[in-house]
Amino acid sequence: MHILLIDDSTSTRSLLRTLINSGQAERHQISEAASGEESLQKIASGEIKLPDIIILDLNMDGMTGYELSRELRQRYSQESDIIPYIIVVTANEGVDVINRVLDSGANDYMSKPVNVKILQVRLRVAERLLAHSSNGGGSAPTPALAIDPRQSLIASAIDQTDVPVALVEAGVNNPSFRIIYANAAMTVTTQYAQDQLIGQSLAAMEAWTDEFMETVLGHINQGMTLAHVPLGSNTQQEITVHLSFYPVRSGDEPVGHYLVVHHM
Repeated sequence: MHILLIDDSTSTRSLLRTLINSGQAERHQISEAASGEESLQKIASGEIKLPDIIILDLNMDGMTGYELSRELRQRYSQESDIIPYIIVVTANEGVDVINRVLDSGANDYMSKPVNVKILQVRLRVAERLLAHSSNGGGSAPTPALAIDPRQSLIASAIDQTDVPVALVEAGVNNPSFRIIYANAAMTVTTQYAQDQLIGQSLAAMEAWTDEFMETVLGHINQGMTLAHVPLGSNTQQEITVHLSFYPVRSGDEPVGHYLVVHHM
């Protein structure tokens, strides 16, 4: 994927460049511009080809992120309603600001400081939407899609809360309890760094007793909530920990994931 970074801060562009390709097997092609005006000039002249994804700052000298998003949409909407996919980075998380960002033509937004895991998830979402658009087979262009700002606020709140939260694979046919998401607070009860938690088995990591595992699986096999139960573990916890399991459903599909909240 070709990503264009637009920010009047050299250090911010450098940080984003590092975060985007951090730990990635396939590295993205990255271009840069220090302003909205510079980005438009470089694209128009062919110095930078039209990128797949643009990540731009909201508050820049000269053209603002609002103005740039609107201009990009006006110039390139005939090529595709979704290309370029625009992600606005802002320190302002008010709903009014987010709605204005989306109304200006952006597809998504991220709050500052940028979290590397959230950034890479956003890029995967963008990549899938772009792939879907390009496989349209000559049909009408896919409308520009935007993540509901309320969902983004909720995701940000979970990521930043002091309560340890993890999303684990725990379906009937897959009781591995493999962690696919963990917020920063999970490091308090697990003693693992946040980036080390992904892919770990929560049950193995915390050495759950057979009795505790049986209780948890009994509820999970029925797609039930298991709320605020003492953690049964063979490890010595420095603090008392309770767990709550909340099934994550998608329509009529069987429950395959559980949101696990640690209460201390």
